[in-house]
Amino acid sequence: MREINEYKRIISIGDIHGHYEKVKELWEKICFNDDEDLLIFHGDYIDRGPEPVRTLQFVKSLVEGHENIIALKGNHEVFMQSFFDRYPFEDGECWNAYDLWLDPRNGGDITIEQLRNLDRQELAELLHFVQALPLYLDMGKYFFVHAGVNPRKHSLSEQTEEDLLWIREMFILYYNGEKNIIVGHTPVQYLAQKRNEPLLLANNILLLDTGTAFGRELSAVNVLDLTYLQSGGQTDGWQKICC
Repeated sequence: MREINEYKRIISIGDIHGHYEKVKELWEKICFNDDEDLLIFHGDYIDRGPEPVRTLQFVKSLVEGHENIIALKGNHEVFMQSFFDRYPFEDGECWNAYDLWLDPRNGGDITIEQLRNLDRQELAELLHFVQALPLYLDMGKYFFVHAGVNPRKHSLSEQTEEDLLWIREMFILYYNGEKNIIVGHTPVQYLAQKRNEPLLLANNILLLDTGTAFGRELSAVNVLDLTYLQSGGQTDGWQKICC
């Protein structure tokens, strides 16, 4: 991987949650250049939205087709991975309909029905892709991850998968490190109910998730200049993030 200053743009995209049309539209707006840009997806490609499997397949195709696109793992991918660790995909009749992932509040019920339509080879390839997704990308000044880091732990080696994929309140309230931490997982509405844009906090945290799972637009942020682009009606290009 190149040094930070060798990229013209380093673009992060927050939680998509099955909204294929939004990520496809945003992808087209970005006009990604593999020679100059780096693009990081921050996980949670599946569940809740109308087309989770198509979304995951789209992200997979972008990662496989571009040198400088990285997809990180989210907690919803772990939900799916854990489900298939317990219930072999070869025998769909034995899948546990009461598994936590399939609770409508988590959205796996939508994903599992669409996975049933795949043949075994397609499903196996998707599961292999998900299993191999990295938990984070550390670029020195910038640290890209799904949920955050545990501020009580002083080194990256101490962070667990649960920390990186699930942490929320402790991270937001008590992180005070020098690294810029770029995350999805926590919708900006969690801190500012009426906000629809990415949110930069005073303690070097950048929140990317603008509530796509709950009907809001999907956002991409160029972390080098703190500008953002969204799906939907926005037509005037990249805009500066307002704290």
